[in-house]
Amino acid sequence: MNVSLPEPLKKFVESKVAAGEFQSADEVVCEGLRLLQQRETWNAEARHKIDLGWEQARSGQLSSPEEVAEHLAARKEAWKRAQGR
Repeated sequence: MNVSLPEPLKKFVESKVAAGEFQSADEVVCEGLRLLQQRETWNAEARHKIDLGWEQARSGQLSSPEEVAEHLAARKEAWKRAQGR
């Protein structure tokens, strides 16, 4: 596959290779595509969670403010542990 890039993107790719962050232009493009794929997956999962939450709310399955606060506090602690804090 051969890809043509606009000049600003071409210079960006070249600068990443010149800085030693990547071994080749192919690696830079692959990383960009991997990140795009990751973003699309994240967006699809987020849309699914929003739809699920909306359906739960419509059917009356709502959490109390206290339950929400407890859930968020637990997630915050888990995040801190994962960050080594």
